[in-house]
Amino acid sequence: MLKRYHSDVYASIALQCLAVLMFVASLRMETLTILSIGVGSRFLPMLMAAGIFLLSTVLLLSGLKKQTEPVRETASAVDAPDVDNNQPQQKTSNEKTTVLATSLLLIGYVVALPVLGFILASTLYMAGQSMKMTSQHKKRFFMFVLPISFAVSLLLYYVFRVGFNLMLPIGLFG
Repeated sequence: MLKRYHSDVYASIALQCLAVLMFVASLRMETLTILSIGVGSRFLPMLMAAGIFLLSTVLLLSGLKKQTEPVRETASAVDAPDVDNNQPQQKTSNEKTTVLATSLLLIGYVVALPVLGFILASTLYMAGQSMKMTSQHKKRFFMFVLPISFAVSLLLYYVFRVGFNLMLPIGLFG
């Protein structure tokens, strides 16, 4: 069984390899400069690769630091001999239903996107996801979620349509 610090080290090395591959792949992209300052289509992938590399380096250093620290036993760990820290914790049924509901919402979003269009499908997805991730006693804020989801969808549509000149699915209201 891998300890947490081992998994941090392995994950950070894998992410660093991915970042290097992303950076090399972005160097091979054809550039189409949009702005007069020379920012081309390869800028964002290169920036993302650098960010992934930087954050995975921080994770690697953190994992190596945890690996070299001596294990300290506390009184609570000694007092509770029946608790096994090496065993992974079982997910509760609420966590499982949240993962399942999120997966179904994403599949529904992908299916509804060409039919309903970007704005309506994104609004419904964001509202549904927000409601699923909200605790049961705070469900009354739904009257705020729908307008905010609609505003965010409109903003994203405007940014992609006008700013990046990309077509998004229009759907029923096109």
